[in-house]
Amino acid sequence: MFRALLLLTCFATLAAWAGAQGPVPPLSAADKAKLFKSNRTLVENLVNHGLDLSSATDPVKRAEECRKTAITLGNYVERAATDDKNPDRVAELTGLMGDVVRDGLAPLLDDAARTIPPESPQGKRVKELQSLAAADIDTVRNAVPAGKVGDNPKVKAALAALTDLKARFGQ
Repeated sequence: MFRALLLLTCFATLAAWAGAQGPVPPLSAADKAKLFKSNRTLVENLVNHGLDLSSATDPVKRAEECRKTAITLGNYVERAATDDKNPDRVAELTGLMGDVVRDGLAPLLDDAARTIPPESPQGKRVKELQSLAAADIDTVRNAVPAGKVGDNPKVKAALAALTDLKARFGQ
């Protein structure tokens, strides 16, 4: 009998505690406006880079345009980490940058390295773009400060995945 009463009391206490946990409050109007403005600018930049990428005629130009897209996302990662201090946004943008590097920039540079003679001016530009891409990854990694943002598990995982991509550039 005592056991049943103790179990019932524990259950009631936990139920009351869980019920007291309210839903996450919605974003304020000012926060929504700020996020909309930031996202609008980001989307405009990404669309413009996508259009430039689609009109590029040779592999080196396509790689350069794809790198510009990755740099844009990297700039927004830095802004989210230092200005907004928003670990969820940092993780999301870092993941998107990783997608662009993994699925766009790295394959473009691999194809260019295979098809362009290394001693040609374009071949030298491919090598330079590989080095720059690796440096861009380091820049993003170093832009995320330790603390609330840098120590977040999602951010750590996204940055680790991005850093692993440096191997694709011989770094």
